[in-house]
Amino acid sequence: MTDGVNLALELVLEEISAVEGQLNQEGILAFQNSRHQDAERLAKSGKQLQDFSKKLRVLKDEWSSGIDIKTRKRVKVDSCHQLKGHTKGAKTNLRITLANGRVIQRPTAVAAMIDAVEKFGVDQVKALDLHVCGVPFVGTEKSEKYNQTNLGKWLVCTHSSTIDKKKLLEKIGKKLGQEMQVEII
Repeated sequence: MTDGVNLALELVLEEISAVEGQLNQEGILAFQNSRHQDAERLAKSGKQLQDFSKKLRVLKDEWSSGIDIKTRKRVKVDSCHQLKGHTKGAKTNLRITLANGRVIQRPTAVAAMIDAVEKFGVDQVKALDLHVCGVPFVGTEKSEKYNQTNLGKWLVCTHSSTIDKKKLLEKIGKKLGQEMQVEII
């Protein structure tokens, strides 16, 4: 049975797993480029994440076996959060190529999206009045449920898949008259 707590723990475990994958890739690159201190630091962070994941799995098992099902069913989950089991694909990223040839590519899709929004002008993007999961894409109020990234005085809702980030950036570009190519890599 998937209740709210199980779902939340699964989401956290998925995110930790994705970050572990990123650390692995960054560590490989650091090692290949003889940046051994960086590779060592990344390996240490990866080990800490593994240890933390083990603790979360123990808590998840304790919740499932130690709390009665009637109580667990009381925990509600927002419909925007859905688990797809273990079907989550490999971590993806974005490469945004602007009309002038400038390429925006960062370690994560979120960072690339934030850089693009900053390049377009946060105020101009806010004026488009776009929403993600019912939350303003660019706003001032902190969401209790959805991931947001600070950008100056603004909060940008980054709670979406990479493909949805791509579609949103293309929509923003079209509405602002900014020619660009957005690729999922």
